Formats: sequence, structure tokens, C-alpha cells
Amino acid sequence: MLKLELSVIDRLRKIVGKQDVLDQKEDLIPYSFDGTAALKQHPDCVVFTRTTAQVSEVLKLANKEGIPVVTRGSGTGLSGGSLPSERCIVLCTVKMKKILELDKANLTLLTEPGATTLTIAEAAEKAGLFYPPDPGSMKISTIGGNVAENSGGLRGLKYGVTRNYVMGMEIVLPDGEICWMGNKCVKDVAGYSLKDLFIGSEGTLGVITKVLLRLIPQPQAKKTMVATFEQMDRAAETVSAIIAAQIIPCTLEFLDRTTIHCVEDFAKIGLPLDCEALLLIET
Repeated sequence: MLKLELSVIDRLRKIVGKQDVLDQKEDLIPYSFDGTAALKQHPDCVVFTRTTAQVSEVLKLANKEGIPVVTRGSGTGLSGGSLPSERCIVLCTVKMKKILELDKANLTLLTEPGATTLTIAEAAEKAGLFYPPDPGSMKISTIGGNVAENSGGLRGLKYGVTRNYVMGMEIVLPDGEICWMGNKCVKDVAGYSLKDLFIGSEGTLGVITKVLLRLIPQPQAKKTMVATFEQMDRAAETVSAIIAAQIIPCTLEFLDRTTIHCVEDFAKIGLPLDCEALLLIET
């Protein structure tokens, strides 16, 4: 098995500092798998970057030496996007977590990639605004990972997914070049939409170092209800009827009997256990 040369690791330490490079086996274990934990591959080292310039220098070094780089946020993904390969550098952006600007006049928020989805949602809420995407891991998932995976969530039915809220981003390309794509202009119709190429690309095209997000006004009111059904078919028909009536709930989740029992056994939130299906609906 090929290993990174010590000289490369020493050069990485010079770029980001000794404290931000991990190369001991016991330290690398948490970075050998993602949210599934089904597949595992130990990286040769993990590098924590704190600035765009550091990301650029790491990628320049890796490109010159022909070393694969895998970008990682919190590692909550379920698609293997942050799994390392052999003789690989894991570039972790969780320490780049500042919210750089919240522009209430333009309804935008500029952030570094390591900020969690929940932190961004709370910052928007404090400003009287709303950031809708709500992946299940939003308490710990990072916005960089959300963009790389084009994450959605329960609110996707009404509000869409991450792609619908990215207005621009700063990207570092594999050769270290720093690029900005997009802007605060809503009616941006000039040229190719390069940012959309990077959204959902799982880090294969470059490293996201800043994200410009669109915010929207907060909903005026919210209501949540649980509807139970003695027949699963009736629950499915109700979903179709709601949409056919041109009612678009914020969330509309279908749970069958097995799922209800699994959720209740785990979370103990008081779900009814004597039904065949239920709908969780939020306006």
C-alpha cells in the first residue's frame, strides 16, 4: 500500500500549522468513514484548513505531487462522498465556520463552509428571516457538505433543496486557483450558471470555501398535525388528494406501521401504535 511521504506531511504542516495535521493511526480512524459507516478506508493524513489561501496551497501541493484530495465537512453524508482513497489527503473544512455577512437588505447570508446548517438557520431566524433546507443531520452537517451533496430535508416539498438557495460560491479548483461564481443578483441571466455545476458534485470539481445563500421571509404561521389511518392505501390516497387540491404543505411525511414502531422505540415521542399508517403534516 502506497503511503504519503513524510516530506509531503511536513510541507502540509508548514501550510496549516502542526496542530492542524493528523497523521497518527488512532487520530485518523474517525475520518475513515461517513454517516453510513458501511465502507471504511483510512486516509494517510487529515488537514484542517482555516482560510481559502490555505486550501489553495494544499491543493497546489497535492496537484504537483499527484496526491488525491478528498474534502470533508462533518462526515454525515450517506453517499460515500467524503470517504478517502489510498494515499490520500482528507481536507477538512470544519474550522472554517464563520458567518461573514447577513445582508437583510438583499436577503442573503455569506458564510464559510464549516458553519452548520442549524447555525445558519438560527442566524437567519434572529434576523427575522428563514433558511428552509433542513437535512436530518442539520445540527452537525455543514453548509459546504450540504452544497456538495445538494441536501434537502422534510421541507423540500414546499421550499426545495439546497440548490434553490445558493446564489454564489467561492471555489478552489484542483490546481489551487481561487474562483468566485454567482452574485446577489436574483435575475442573473448572463452566461453559464457555473455554480450549479458544483452544487451536488460531491467535491469532485473543487473545494467550496464560501457560500452565498438566499434567505426568505419567515412564514406568518405554522401548524403541525398527525393524521392516522387504519388502511395504508387511504393514507396514500390522502397525499394525492392534498396535492390535487393545490395545497402544498411545508412537510408531508408518510410513515407505515413498521416505521412508526421503529421511530417510537427509538425516540419515544408518543406516536400512536395502533394504526397502519400516519401522515405528519406541517403547513
